[in-house]
Amino acid sequence: MAVPIARLYVLRVFARFLALSLFVFVSLLVMLNFVQVVSRGVLSGYSFYFLAKSMFYLLPGIVGMSLPLAFLLALLLSLGAMSRDGEIIALRAGGYSFFEIFSLVFGAALLSSLLLAAVNGWIGPAGQKLSGDYTETMLTRVTKIALKPRTFHRLSDWTLYAEEVNSLTGAMRGVKLFRRINKGEAPAFANKINAAAGRYSMLNESGLEIELSDGQFSQTDFGRPEQALYGRFATYSTMLPFFSDSGVRRRLGPKELTSSELFSRAAASGNPDQAARYRVEALSRFAMALAPLAFFLVGAPLGVGLEKRGRSAGFALALPVILFFYGLTVAGMVLSRKHPALYPWAIFLPGLLTSCAGAWLWKRRLYAR
Repeated sequence: MAVPIARLYVLRVFARFLALSLFVFVSLLVMLNFVQVVSRGVLSGYSFYFLAKSMFYLLPGIVGMSLPLAFLLALLLSLGAMSRDGEIIALRAGGYSFFEIFSLVFGAALLSSLLLAAVNGWIGPAGQKLSGDYTETMLTRVTKIALKPRTFHRLSDWTLYAEEVNSLTGAMRGVKLFRRINKGEAPAFANKINAAAGRYSMLNESGLEIELSDGQFSQTDFGRPEQALYGRFATYSTMLPFFSDSGVRRRLGPKELTSSELFSRAAASGNPDQAARYRVEALSRFAMALAPLAFFLVGAPLGVGLEKRGRSAGFALALPVILFFYGLTVAGMVLSRKHPALYPWAIFLPGLLTSCAGAWLWKRRLYAR
């Protein structure tokens, strides 16, 4: 069945404002997250590759946070502009009901909620985890190093020392390398390498390649200190990585776990407070996914009522709705964790109240016209 041009026009106007609003909110949140990463000291020796990866995997979560806000703002701005230009009245005079005018926009709200359910529950947390891994990698790695003579340099598990260093040619003299290998928390082995001369070169995003000559190698077993391995070499080559794989093994937060993982951990947790935290986090993601539908119900009648007001009125109306919805949602999450009797009703209360307010506005402002 062909879709009337009038409904496609309304959807096209709304989509234009939605794209612009989403771009603004996403850009702001990307900048805020970038500043947060920088404040943790990453730029003291950061890798653009890892930084770009970290920010890229944050995008699904950022889009999930921005989409409900952008949807409400786009709805108010687009319908407000059409009302001021008399287009809503013209469509009504042409025999279109309000349901017909907004049917495709309602479809967009439903599609946005389905998309948010997937992003909030699975795609966003997975991206958050990968982003955290890359950020942790940057914090625990060395990406730029300037070797100095008679100075100890820590590279991954190795400590490097040289009596003389030529930063232009990479030549070194009096080179010493030391590494201690642990088993659990206790030291197990110690490796020592001494060389009369050597040369180093930087391997991009990997580590420091070292070629040594005329040296000795020894290994000490802390469990059997009376035994030691010892050898001499004419030439020896090795690569000291910029970071260790142990740098990315970390404890994951609830926001880095998918909804199914949160429910599994809640069921397996013996701590009631921790279990409640996991359940509330998982269910709040679904409640937030319903925000576009709630914002459609309240935003459509508010947008139509802006025919005699300026564009700034759309921003002014969006702000209290957003503060009410998200403020009450946070309060519901906190109360659900502290008082199990309120779970899960307090989490869905903001969406229910917003939808009821929208239904009242539809009846008062739209059907009365």
